[in-house]
Amino acid sequence: MGAATSPELGKLHCPTCGEPLAVTPSADPLATCLACSADHRFFVMPERRTQSGDAALMRLPGLDEKPPKAVAAFWLSDRKARSALNEQLAELLRTVIDSRRLKHAPSFWRCPICGEGLSEYEQPDIWIQELRCVNSHVWASRGGRLEDISGDARLTLHAELAEDVTRQLMIGWLKDRHELKPQLHASVRRVFESWLSERDNAS
Repeated sequence: MGAATSPELGKLHCPTCGEPLAVTPSADPLATCLACSADHRFFVMPERRTQSGDAALMRLPGLDEKPPKAVAAFWLSDRKARSALNEQLAELLRTVIDSRRLKHAPSFWRCPICGEGLSEYEQPDIWIQELRCVNSHVWASRGGRLEDISGDARLTLHAELAEDVTRQLMIGWLKDRHELKPQLHASVRRVFESWLSERDNAS
């Protein structure tokens, strides 16, 4: 259940500026963080797995006494808890621990494989933006993710979340939507409420 690994990770280029990406420490022990000299950050998340959907019912003694960042760290590092954790929730909890206030998420202008410019390529799916470089590397961009669809690796880079997007996603999770409730544990809800309250008080 570890982060996706590849010998090519150390040879990738920043999708925003084209500079080399290097593996850098991550608050999420199961994700690989890649950053360039301009501090644009992208993440390779653990391989997808079937979500159990019962995270809200897990009994986890002692979490009520822990501060929000410690709760977030627990969910990311504890094997049993992480196996039930929704991938988007993992990204949001990592953002809480990182405490970075990003106005804009890194954009996708450059090919991560060769560093050449990316241009949009027309295709039928309106929900996905297909991008290609002059070297015929093909990528699909959707929801802050850039997925390699030209090779066998199927590498997917997740752009670091901007603060406004983080806020919107947390608010969405806190709305008690029927399809999300089974995945949101009360302790994670408390982490989100605390993060939103801190941001509101600071503004």
